[in-house]
Amino acid sequence: MRTRLLVLAAGLACLLGSATAAFADDGDSAQTTRSESEIGEQFTLTLAVVAPPSATVELDPANPSWAGIEIVRVVSQQSVPANGQSIHTFEVVVAGFLPLDGEIQPAVTIIEAGVGTSRLLPPLRIAVFSTLPADAPLELSPLAPAISVDGAESPFLKPAIFGGGGLAIVIVALGIMMAGRWVSARRPAKFTGIGEEPVLVPDLGRAEQLLDLDPVGAYKTLAATVRNVISERYDVPASSLTAREIQGRMESSGVDRWQARLVAGLLQECEQVVYGGYRPAAERRRADLSMAQEIINGATP
Repeated sequence: MRTRLLVLAAGLACLLGSATAAFADDGDSAQTTRSESEIGEQFTLTLAVVAPPSATVELDPANPSWAGIEIVRVVSQQSVPANGQSIHTFEVVVAGFLPLDGEIQPAVTIIEAGVGTSRLLPPLRIAVFSTLPADAPLELSPLAPAISVDGAESPFLKPAIFGGGGLAIVIVALGIMMAGRWVSARRPAKFTGIGEEPVLVPDLGRAEQLLDLDPVGAYKTLAATVRNVISERYDVPASSLTAREIQGRMESSGVDRWQARLVAGLLQECEQVVYGGYRPAAERRRADLSMAQEIINGATP
């Protein structure tokens, strides 16, 4: 009887060990350099994602699972083969801009054969504290009283200010008028039939020319073109909104949620290239250019 119990116990231990190993073989991981920070303070996350060899992996900063943790810049990104799969490693600098005491789950998108699948990585325990004391009043401190200084005002000061202001207004108006004429002259027109008014179609030719030599200029052009199209099509002030705000406005206007996320993801990619120092591979740049063209085609009547 005792021998049977020992055999059963050994078999149960083997089964538990096999289940644990299978779970660990998943390979996805998320690590942080610190679990506590103040609002706006930057720290680093190291993310590892296991994917098929033919797939590409992209960060999904718009996913709500980040719980207020924003990506500041991508420090490095690499992919190495392992056991018939590819391990994609990201090192990103992040910062929290909302108070938080809980778990976040970094999100990525696995793209294979043109189809994107969202995946949540293992959770991380993060605490983000406010820089203000708990009992601090939520109001601005009063300004110090004005201090008189010696010396008299020049009699020509106010006329010079008014004259300079008027001249600046004239120069700006002339500049806007000339820029409008230049844009109108360069923008191609698409005719839908005899007797119909021409419909202006956005042109990404300039972005395509700069894509390899000047990625920052190319992605600036991509972002500006997409924002203009979204503004005209959905009556959204896209030039003054963040990528997330544009996504929310588009969804509230009845646009398909996946299409709105594609627009927001492309604009966030442009921001990472222009402001975060991120330089995507040549294939990724062509894919972003194609995505921008598809967005424009889909948003143009």
